[in-house]
Amino acid sequence: ITGYRGNVFSNYTQGVFPRYNAGINQFFKTEKINVNLNYSYNHSKINRDNINEINYFETDNSISENWLSALNRNTTSKTHNTNLNFDYFLSDNSTLSLTTNVLYLPSYDYNTNGNTIVTNFTTNNDYNFIVNNNSNDNKYNLALDLDFVQKFKNKSTLSVNAHMTKYDYERHQQVNSQYYFANSSSNFDTAFKTDNNQVTDIFTSQLDYETPLNETSTLSAGVKTSVINTASDIIQFDIDPTTGNTTYNAQDSDNYNYDEAIFAAYLNYNIDWEKWSFSAGLRAEQTDIEGQSLSTNVLNKQDYLEWFPTLNLSWQTTENLSLYSNFKRSINRPNYQNLNPFNFFLNDNTIVTGNPFLQPTFTNKIVLGTTIHGNYTFEFYYKDISQGIYEIPIQDNTNNIIIYQPKNIGTAIEFGLDFVTYFDVVDNWSLYFVTSMYNMQEEAILDNQNVKQSQWTNYSVLSNDFTFLKDRSLTANFSLIYISKNLQGFQTVDGRLISDLSLSKKLFKNKATLSLAFADLFNKQDFTVRTKYGRQDNLSFHNQDNRYVKLGFSYKFGNTTL
Repeated sequence: ITGYRGNVFSNYTQGVFPRYNAGINQFFKTEKINVNLNYSYNHSKINRDNINEINYFETDNSISENWLSALNRNTTSKTHNTNLNFDYFLSDNSTLSLTTNVLYLPSYDYNTNGNTIVTNFTTNNDYNFIVNNNSNDNKYNLALDLDFVQKFKNKSTLSVNAHMTKYDYERHQQVNSQYYFANSSSNFDTAFKTDNNQVTDIFTSQLDYETPLNETSTLSAGVKTSVINTASDIIQFDIDPTTGNTTYNAQDSDNYNYDEAIFAAYLNYNIDWEKWSFSAGLRAEQTDIEGQSLSTNVLNKQDYLEWFPTLNLSWQTTENLSLYSNFKRSINRPNYQNLNPFNFFLNDNTIVTGNPFLQPTFTNKIVLGTTIHGNYTFEFYYKDISQGIYEIPIQDNTNNIIIYQPKNIGTAIEFGLDFVTYFDVVDNWSLYFVTSMYNMQEEAILDNQNVKQSQWTNYSVLSNDFTFLKDRSLTANFSLIYISKNLQGFQTVDGRLISDLSLSKKLFKNKATLSLAFADLFNKQDFTVRTKYGRQDNLSFHNQDNRYVKLGFSYKFGNTTL
């Protein structure tokens, strides 16, 4: 079928503030080409309230100061997204494809207002300070992919990919603080501003080949190279609150260059016989990294070769029962923002910073599972995680500063049992249910002591789909997601309940769809994150803007059978 089709859509969402998005999707097809062009625009304003509390300690572990902060942050953003996919069929067995994704965010503004009350148990010199933090970001991200696929007569397939990403980011920030004491003559103000830029270029190339060895087995192999270059800088100016004059702050200004090159190759074998299926694969990755801070002249170099095996075995014991197992070793590299060593001051005493010495995280995972009647699955898994990357708050009890910095933290072991099922309760009601009981154990040297924590957690999802009316043009979904208290990077996170209801009605001979959604019906998504070990004692309560009503409309045009 050839021709043209498309659809337009729009959504209006009312949370604490209104937000909306709209877009158009278009598809054109001939015997030789496919063209898919999409565009969307999103305008949002999101509210967030936080209550933070910190207990700072004396050397004898008595509490010296208690800091209690109430924060409100409003984030306003405007985002343009464009996506183009173009396929050209050179022949029945050869395809050339071009994919382009463009993200343009001309405005990402957030305004944070906070009031902190400081209770001093040592000198009884209590005070409070008010902070206003204004930040304006803009960025664009351009990604290009060129793909070629060739199919051969022996059913082999050759795939070639070349990729490029261009990322440009800017942030302009100004922070003003006013300090108030019982003796007003001690009052004072501080102010500073920062300019931050980051440019990232990513180039990758990949080649994959798959060929059948016989009727029951296949062999696949591939290679991939990636080259990443990132250049960042930050400039800070201290502002005299009285005169408005600015002074360059060399200590908190810096330039950082980061280069990463990865070469990877893999080999995979798959075979099926009788009621058995087996596959085995091995991937090797050589990584070379060099990062340098120009102000400190600190050079971080990493050079490592790692191997990643994969094994899968399944057995269809009977028509209604199957057993399977698999093992996989994987890597998770730190993102480039986390490697950036710059200090971002949310106020005079709260710092968010990166860590150029982060190492990758390695995970070994084993799974044993069974599926009964095709739609009841029981699965046991075990994971050991080394050098996990977590951003945790670290209190400096000498200077009363709290620093949020990503770190490789010790080891973690996670194991659990999952159950998944889906079935039709009645003709117009289908149900999906998953529940996972798992245990997380973490251990590391933190705050000059060995810290071990363990927590059992339940994660459950219940999703119900309903159809109404004779033509089934009215549908509804009601879903619940429950997450009990859990452990994330030596921080305890309170349990929460996510509840959503959505309705959808087909109109105009199924060309149009009108939808209505309600999120966080029971208002149970707020949560508290606690950090408590050694001389670390702080918490943060998060009240996020995730309770809303959303109204949407979409309309199809053109050849809707395409």
